[in-house]
Amino acid sequence: MKWLVKSIKKELCIDPNQLAVCEAENHVVAFVSQKWLLNLRERRAIPVQCPKPEGFSCVEIRTFLQRSVQKIPVGWTRIEIHGLRKRKLSYTVALDNGFLQRHSGDSESLIRFMHNVAQQNYKNMWKKACRTYVKPYESLTKVPSMQALDALKLSLQKVYGCSFMHIAKASTSVSPTKESANFVVGSPSCPNIVPADALIESDDMIYIILPYMQYSLYDAVTFSPAKLANSYAKVLFILYNVLQAMKACHQAGLSSGAISLCNVAVDEKLCSQLRPNFIDYESPFDNVTDSKDHSADVVDQLKCGQLCTACNSELKELVIGWIHGKISNFDYLMYLNKLAGRREGDPNYHPVLPWVVDFTTKNGRFRDLKKSKFRLNKGDKQLEFTYEMTKQAFVAGGGSSDHLHVPHHISDVLSDITYYVYKARRTPKAVLCNHVRSQWEPNEYPASMERMQGWTPDECIPEFYTDATIFKSIHPDMPDLDIPSWCSSYEDFIHVHRALLESRDVSQDLHHWIDLTFGYKLTGKNAVKEKNVCLHLVDNHTNLTCYGVVQLFDQPHPKRLLGPGYSLFEAPNIVPSKHNIIEMTACDDKDAVSSLVLEATACESHWASEKISSVDEDLEQGTEALDALGSAGKNIEPAAMPSLQITSAGNFSSESRAPPVKSNRQYKGISEENGGKIVLPEGFNPIQALEELEKLDNFLVRGLHSTILPVKESQKKLPPSLLDFFERDIQALGVMIAEILFAPKIHTMAPNASLKERYSLVRNLSRHHSKEIPTPLLQMLESLLQIHTPDDKLFSGVNFEEEVKLFEFPHIFNGLPPPCPSQLLSPFCSTIPFPKYFPNLHKFILTYQSRRTDDDSQGRELVFQLWQQIDGILCDITPEGLEIILPFVLSLMTEQSTAVYAAWYLFEPVAKALGPKNANKYLMKPLIGAYENPSYLHGRFYLYTDCFVAQLIVRLGLQAFLSNLLNHVLQILVGVESSGDEGKLLSGAAEDEESGGESPVSCEFGEGRHNSVDRSSSSHELLDYTSGVSFHDQVYLAENEDFQSGLYVSDPLQPQEAESLSLGRLSDKSSASEVSLGDEKATDNDSIKEKGSMKSGDSSQDLKQSEESEEEEEQECSPGPSELTLPVNTDASTDTTLAGDSRELEEDEPDLTNQTEEKEQKILIDTACKMVRWLSAKLGPTVTSRCIARNLLRLLTSCYVGHQRHHFLPNMEENSPLNVKRPVCGDQVSKPVLDCLMHMAHLYGEPFLTYQYLPYISYLVAPSSGCRLNSRKEAGLLGAVTLTQKIIIYLSDTTLMDILPKINQDVLLPVLSFLTSTTVGFPSGPQARVALCVKCSSLISLICLRIGREMVQQHLGDALRLFFSNFTVLQDIHKQGLAAENNNTVESSVHSVVCSDGRTLPVDLTLIDELEKVFNAEMAYATFVPFSCLIGDVIAQLVPNHDLLWRLTMVYQEAVIPKDTDSRAQSFEYGGRMSAPAYSLEEDTHSGTFGSVMVGNRIQVPKDTQPTTLRSSCHSPIVENFQGDENTFKQDLQRSAHGLCGNWLAYWQYEIGVSQQEPHFYFHQIKLQSFVGHSGAIKCVKPLSGEDFFLSGSKDKTVRLWPLYNYGDGTRELDPRLTYTEHKKTVFYVGQLESVQQIVSCDGGVCIWDQYTDHNPTTTPAVHPWVTASCCLRQMWIWPLIWFSGKWGLVTADDILHLSKHEFKLASNVNAGLIRYLAVSPNGRSVVAGYSSGFIILLDTRTGLVLRGWPAHEGDILQMKAADGNLIVSSSSDHSLSVWKELEQKPLHQFKSNSDPIHALDLYGSEIITGTVANKIGIYSLLDSSAQPNSTTKLSSENFKGTLTNLAVLPTKRLLLLGSDNGVIRLLA
Repeated sequence: MKWLVKSIKKELCIDPNQLAVCEAENHVVAFVSQKWLLNLRERRAIPVQCPKPEGFSCVEIRTFLQRSVQKIPVGWTRIEIHGLRKRKLSYTVALDNGFLQRHSGDSESLIRFMHNVAQQNYKNMWKKACRTYVKPYESLTKVPSMQALDALKLSLQKVYGCSFMHIAKASTSVSPTKESANFVVGSPSCPNIVPADALIESDDMIYIILPYMQYSLYDAVTFSPAKLANSYAKVLFILYNVLQAMKACHQAGLSSGAISLCNVAVDEKLCSQLRPNFIDYESPFDNVTDSKDHSADVVDQLKCGQLCTACNSELKELVIGWIHGKISNFDYLMYLNKLAGRREGDPNYHPVLPWVVDFTTKNGRFRDLKKSKFRLNKGDKQLEFTYEMTKQAFVAGGGSSDHLHVPHHISDVLSDITYYVYKARRTPKAVLCNHVRSQWEPNEYPASMERMQGWTPDECIPEFYTDATIFKSIHPDMPDLDIPSWCSSYEDFIHVHRALLESRDVSQDLHHWIDLTFGYKLTGKNAVKEKNVCLHLVDNHTNLTCYGVVQLFDQPHPKRLLGPGYSLFEAPNIVPSKHNIIEMTACDDKDAVSSLVLEATACESHWASEKISSVDEDLEQGTEALDALGSAGKNIEPAAMPSLQITSAGNFSSESRAPPVKSNRQYKGISEENGGKIVLPEGFNPIQALEELEKLDNFLVRGLHSTILPVKESQKKLPPSLLDFFERDIQALGVMIAEILFAPKIHTMAPNASLKERYSLVRNLSRHHSKEIPTPLLQMLESLLQIHTPDDKLFSGVNFEEEVKLFEFPHIFNGLPPPCPSQLLSPFCSTIPFPKYFPNLHKFILTYQSRRTDDDSQGRELVFQLWQQIDGILCDITPEGLEIILPFVLSLMTEQSTAVYAAWYLFEPVAKALGPKNANKYLMKPLIGAYENPSYLHGRFYLYTDCFVAQLIVRLGLQAFLSNLLNHVLQILVGVESSGDEGKLLSGAAEDEESGGESPVSCEFGEGRHNSVDRSSSSHELLDYTSGVSFHDQVYLAENEDFQSGLYVSDPLQPQEAESLSLGRLSDKSSASEVSLGDEKATDNDSIKEKGSMKSGDSSQDLKQSEESEEEEEQECSPGPSELTLPVNTDASTDTTLAGDSRELEEDEPDLTNQTEEKEQKILIDTACKMVRWLSAKLGPTVTSRCIARNLLRLLTSCYVGHQRHHFLPNMEENSPLNVKRPVCGDQVSKPVLDCLMHMAHLYGEPFLTYQYLPYISYLVAPSSGCRLNSRKEAGLLGAVTLTQKIIIYLSDTTLMDILPKINQDVLLPVLSFLTSTTVGFPSGPQARVALCVKCSSLISLICLRIGREMVQQHLGDALRLFFSNFTVLQDIHKQGLAAENNNTVESSVHSVVCSDGRTLPVDLTLIDELEKVFNAEMAYATFVPFSCLIGDVIAQLVPNHDLLWRLTMVYQEAVIPKDTDSRAQSFEYGGRMSAPAYSLEEDTHSGTFGSVMVGNRIQVPKDTQPTTLRSSCHSPIVENFQGDENTFKQDLQRSAHGLCGNWLAYWQYEIGVSQQEPHFYFHQIKLQSFVGHSGAIKCVKPLSGEDFFLSGSKDKTVRLWPLYNYGDGTRELDPRLTYTEHKKTVFYVGQLESVQQIVSCDGGVCIWDQYTDHNPTTTPAVHPWVTASCCLRQMWIWPLIWFSGKWGLVTADDILHLSKHEFKLASNVNAGLIRYLAVSPNGRSVVAGYSSGFIILLDTRTGLVLRGWPAHEGDILQMKAADGNLIVSSSSDHSLSVWKELEQKPLHQFKSNSDPIHALDLYGSEIITGTVANKIGIYSLLDSSAQPNSTTKLSSENFKGTLTNLAVLPTKRLLLLGSDNGVIRLLA
């Protein structure tokens, strides 16, 4: 390829240092700047000079060109430059336009496909007849043809959609280039072809510039085989994409060449693109003589069918040459490196040679080549330890732990670090610091060869045998590498070292080293034995890489044959010089064999596309065009290829073989009209030529008396045709597929093997290893490669030197014409068994690739398009197909611009297909990422809708949702930006973090978002609800936005259907049910909500398309929130920053982005609040308490973290004084949290306030250890006081008086002790203490209002005294002359102060400033005046320092209030003599709610009568404090049907004290609910996955659906929500299909029905009327199966196709009895059947094979359950309960029941809950081997009447459902 490098340098002006020839030697890789490429691609200009990389050495540039290096400097990139020489494209190509026309269109139908096949077969037969009977005697052939160069240029422009740029000869590098004027630039014809950056033409060359191909299919097959392992679908899908690319190439007239695995680009998602092999177009004429002998040899070998005789001929010669000593060790090892793909200069994959000596003595001591260098360095013990430890970790991880824990001995043969250490003297310092160690320490690198060899566990590199410069350092501070003293120079060392490599001692053991490095000792038992298990070969890594360890040989390498040692004249131990060593080498005649050895270069690879010379030879000599007769039946129409210049002179003559198109059509029509009879065209006379010949002969013989003319066969060679090229492409495709299948066996193929050699190898492999070919691919390989066709028949008449293709395809094979891409892709052709979902999957991936964008509005459109397509894929997909599509879905769910929309649209269908277990495994992490991403607000509210959360619960499982996602869902309530840090905040890690003054703490602050992504107002700022969501209270349209701009309007639904399916309506129903739960029908709405949002099959799609009703509702309701929205106060969110903080921002023009984000945020918070309300009602009181309330209480603290949250919200009037009701910023953040907490109290009653909230508050305010405050504790105090205030409002009078002492003792006094502390400072300074002081004042005043003056004196005296005490303390401090000190003084700053009341107080002098800023005149005014008004004269008795407070109040009032105001209205006399206009409290001397007739007891002052008093007066605290509904000081909790009382309250009180992860089940026999409705005995009970409903089947032939919401006090009897009455016999099984959310019930026949509508989508008849047991297979990937028993076997049915799929006869022994019970393992891989005889059989669900059968019990099997860990629990009528490991003979545990057999059991974690007919509930442990149960409880007759027949556990709620023989089901705790 030197000619190409030279041309690129000359014409494209790229420096040769920036170029590297690729391994396959068919193109050049260039390292260019991105600007240069941009000019080329977009400006269509060839820059005058390609810039050179400045600041990089040649070594670094060469490294950047290596394939394994992915990190490229910014601003630079790699490209591929393919070049073709015009002089090689001067040959003529026949145009087979008929081929193009025949296959241009796809077959839309089977009839059309069959018609095309018949037509093609007819034409092929005609062509064959022409070639056989006409061609030999035809002297003149006129074939439409054109020059190969013109055909190629035209095809390239069609395929790549761009025109050629021309480089003029006069000015080689002129910037403006002239383009082809006659070509219109379009788009690339197929996304599966690697796109071209540019097409360039010069006078001598054609250049195709392609993007760099990082990974090829060869890399995947060779270095990451696990990527394609165990999945033929992946290989088939790659093949499908390649065929699409070939089809597009062929339709444009471009041959893809003899493609190999290297020509298919793949990425991590296995998206594949084809890169045509352009070099195959070059004419082979120049190379005929060079390769003639070799080609003849290949032909001979092909025709004899012996195994691999023609294969690897070059390697065969080298092996034999090396064995016999004709080839040196060095050359042979370098060739093996090249076969393994090792590349010189690649730091990750450099060639390796063995270290042969240790340099310790003269000429060194020879190493043991039977052991790897790694083993020699580390020692056997270390390697055994590594292997055993990784083996244990692998076993402990269940075989699925990370790659590093796979058992192995060594990690690599030569690491990149070792490579750079070896070459440290020649490598720039920057590179060494980047790869070896970041700190430059030249002395740390080995200083001598002896040290280097001893230090490294890796093998040697060739440079130490060939390059003397490697020892010389380019670094001034690093000395040269020392060589042994017995060498005089570096050149001398190289000479001696090379001689040692060739020595007899090395040669005799070198085959062992080859086995360890490239051979059979890399895998299997031999690797373990030799301690040579390499991590790369066993870790099953699925990430793509282009380097690794390659095993070339799977058989022991033969030993080198060595003759007897030379008889030396002198003893070997006194060899005087290096020359004698050379004489000792076995290979002393290296020069003679050097011509046989290929020199390894940096870019050679053991893999190449083909051997160019032999193909060139074929192209030049291949003038016999087999299809020259092929366009029989049609002419070449000029319109077919308008821009072609046909080189034939004139039109076809009458002697042409092709009749005109016109007559052909007529001919066809006549044949159809005559009922299939063949009617020849008019004037057609097939024997006319023979008659003319007879006439001519007669004339010659008789007329001229001469002789007959001899028959001469035509010697004219036809040019190669496009059809030949296309058939060659198909054959190359077949070879490539075979190479994928036989990848481990073809590593020894030469890198530059030709297509013929590759074909020879795979043909022989396919014949002799046919069992290794997957059955589905056998027919394909037979069709494409004609494997079993006899050689003499296949190659008869094939001239390998003249033909382009390998062999002639049969004209008809299995009824089909020769294969072509269109035929193979057709769904009606079975040659390649593509799954039927492939076309849709292909379309899905192309949509994904074409629309990928960072723009959020485009991201939404992309996801919407993909959602429309995904159902068509998932309805037919298999697990293998899911593996292909899943990476694209995960990518969408993790990219910021699409994460929200991908979760909303794609989660439901994908999770439905995956099943709960795999949905948790694959989708949980992306979902958490979507919730945790705080920077992306647009459309995020979708994730917080009750509909989406319901889908999460259904698809992931309730327990998984609660433990993994609920925290992330709830965190949004404290604000968007802070939610991202909640994980850290909740764990208390962010204790003393202080945020800067200008950084926003919450998204509530509009100004704080100015750094976020700017979205212009004209783009989709707001939510353009493409999904058809109609949240009435969440739609806000900007004035300048057209709503339709982003709306996909679908077909309108029927009005009632739209109403029932509209998500907003469903959401409203669910919300309404929570507000009005006093109504019995309330939970009906919950079930309707469940129906609409959780039913996945139909409604979720309809939900997302109900667009019409949405628009009207939005226009009606858009201005404000509906009545169902929580009153979240975000109106002030634009004003939350402090005055002077960043106020100047607000004075500029209004920020549209901020306004939009405020609206988005309000939508987000409203949606989340509504969802939390819905979820609280759905989960029930215990789960709500444990999971939601606990987390919300924790979040409450987070609302006040950060000093900005402690500032007061700005008032409209700037100089308004402090008052006790003025909110702080944190109040605004906490409002949604408090509203949700109060909603739960409304829902479940006052116990939530008193038993859960207040204890948590007392925990928050308890004195901290260490007597110091951190930022979390400080925030906790503020949150606690705020929540206490809310609680006081909702407590009833009785309850308040009962717990008032506790509130005083546990809440008020601890908070006040922190507030008034003189030794504990607040981390956020005085502002936090001011906020806490104001909140405490507000709380105490609220309690005063509730309890009245008398009770204040009795209960709050201590609190008030403590609250006001610090005013006096500060005065005492000043009297004693103590001054504030600085914080950084070393000495203790705590001093004792004697107070005026005689107490001695410790005071921290550093806090004096803080205390002065808090307890000043303003605070006295803001707090003392209200209390004086509230409790009157009593305050003088309660507060000793009231005189001081009064003086401070007057001082402040005089300082603040303007002199010109009316003093009468501004002042009052202290001591209870208040002026009448200001306060009229005299009328109510006994305030409070006890017996008071005042409604609300508000003190209201008309605003219009005293305008000045509201500005700055003592009225403002009172007026603002208790005015309006927000500030009502007493509200009643609504009576709710779900209020906790009686047994429910007792159960709830116990549960809230138990940990959520409690492993043990405790049964207290608390009766909670009764379910009455069945008239017969209960046979089965099944809770649904959400634990809010359960199913029961009974002897009365019905199945009933019951709600599990709490009602009443435990004595309530509930009616069923739905009754299914289609059964004819007793229902003994009922279950739920996880994916489709439908119910399965069995009475001998199996019925599948809808739990929401009572509708039978499928009532499967009783296929086996004797069915005795049934169960549902846990879903692994796609559609679950239903298993039910036949007489002695099992039947599986598909719940989608409703047909029985398989029937298995399990017990050949009739005495086994009937199957009594079936159970399916949690992983879905096995089914257990229990028989009436006590026999148990284990069946593998994947193969249908019986794994094991054993007599487990002596009596009838009563019940069985399968548990995690391959455990089976069975109970029998022989009174035993056994726990079995699936394949072990003896039971793990066996329990015996003395009295009654266990006939009902269920599992809770690792415990078994059992029930007997004696109504005893037992709890056994799966882990404990003791024979006794953990506990046994006899059911009392009060709680349970009748006989226990069945039980079920509710694992999340920890409840038991017990069915009885009288038809009643009871819920007990």
